[in-house]
Amino acid sequence: MACDASASDEPDADKAAPAFASSWKAVPDAPFPGSVAGEFVVPASKETVVSLTLVNARFTAVPDACVPSTIVRRRTRIVDGNARLLCTLGASTRARTIAFDAVAVGARGEEMGGTIRDEGDGTESRLPPLEITGTPASLSPRLRFISSSDFLNADVGDLRKGPGFWNPKRSANSINGDYRTVLDQVLDDWQSTGPDGVLVAGDLVEGHWGTDDLGAGNFGPVRTLPQQLQALHRAADTYYPQWLGRFRKHELAVYPAVGDHEYGDNPWPRSKRLRAAAFRQEFASYFTRSKSGEPLFADRPKKGPHQFTAYAGRPLPDVQVVSIDPFDITPERRRIGLDKHQRLWLRGVLRRAQRDDVRWVIVQGHVPILGPVRTRGSSGLTLPGGAKSKVWQMFEQYDVDLYLAGEAHDVTVLEEGGVTQIVHGGLFAFGLTNALLLDFYDDFLYVTLRDYDIRDRDKGKRLWQTRDTGLPARIRMSQEPFTLGTGVIPPRGGMRAESGLLVPGFRR
Repeated sequence: MACDASASDEPDADKAAPAFASSWKAVPDAPFPGSVAGEFVVPASKETVVSLTLVNARFTAVPDACVPSTIVRRRTRIVDGNARLLCTLGASTRARTIAFDAVAVGARGEEMGGTIRDEGDGTESRLPPLEITGTPASLSPRLRFISSSDFLNADVGDLRKGPGFWNPKRSANSINGDYRTVLDQVLDDWQSTGPDGVLVAGDLVEGHWGTDDLGAGNFGPVRTLPQQLQALHRAADTYYPQWLGRFRKHELAVYPAVGDHEYGDNPWPRSKRLRAAAFRQEFASYFTRSKSGEPLFADRPKKGPHQFTAYAGRPLPDVQVVSIDPFDITPERRRIGLDKHQRLWLRGVLRRAQRDDVRWVIVQGHVPILGPVRTRGSSGLTLPGGAKSKVWQMFEQYDVDLYLAGEAHDVTVLEEGGVTQIVHGGLFAFGLTNALLLDFYDDFLYVTLRDYDIRDRDKGKRLWQTRDTGLPARIRMSQEPFTLGTGVIPPRGGMRAESGLLVPGFRR
């Protein structure tokens, strides 16, 4: 797709001089056909927000000159279907040049354009028009997955629909209208993107099952191990079906991994380790086994305790997706890492993918391997050894492209040996939810970090959880979803063209 780059930035004689000098041009060698690079100059000013709204074009990156957002402080972001940039700029005594990348989405013969506006004083000007002269490029990927680790990281469900003994006189419910509304808003957004599947790298629930801090008795007594196991089963049969049902309601195929909360949450004293097998069994009964008990995934460990909590598949012949269980927990031990049976199985999966010349290899697991990573409200579990661990060395040896992890409730991108690790996701009820769009094209994987501005009022009565703290009862989503970062991952090449919060490296 070609664009006429001869447009002038001279204003018409009958119009006022532009407040921002601006120009743009075609970029023929960019990943997306029809890519353009533009810039505009912002005069010296105090801290301000400048917006650029494009016509017949969409942003493909967050400009480097803009102050990036974090997951708790919204600064620079891309909104309105990636057509509008809100660029936060710090105070400066000098003019600043804001360079941006975009892609044409209009038809041949149409013009790309845009409006630049200082959101502080209302000053506006327009980008010069740029004619689209080539055939419009398709921005539809061959395959799209959404990744949202730690979704929901809480027990959210109607206790009336579970096999328990809930009585509203003894405790609040575990859901209300606020949660139903916000969950629908988030999942409606995911559904609107048309994904082929959703990856959730662990911590679907809070999982403090087999306990009852408030003594509500909602899942029965928990004094003895048999009672704890029965209460665990009732809790799983309450929360897992409702968690899964929300995805089915929105026609979303979901592929979760196991997190520490699917094992009751760390730490793991012996009393909790005695329940580890039951936790695995409950997870498997909803996500990796049919109602009759048959495995839903043929590619899985055939021996060991993780036969139904680790699995792999190929949604396309040249895309391999693997979900691992990094929790080696038995009555005798507690360890973050892969037991020998799962490790041998994973090596076999990756070896076959390399032998078959599979272009994209994606692995999800709950805990980060590379570090350090940003953390927020997290115990900070990691897989020991980092880049020197047997698991990461295996990733490097067999050309894994991307490792997706959660646990930290924040976002960090790190790279080692040609493998990219993206840690993201967070605590739903406390406004830390985000999603990573994984768009597979012929020659590159394009990733987009999509964030959700969920606010809570952490006061007053709380929703009931088996742990005494409970959840804020009042939450809302205050604005439409927005983009905080992007990146391009070529086969076997690490991330490039990264922007915003997805720039590799660790900076507090």
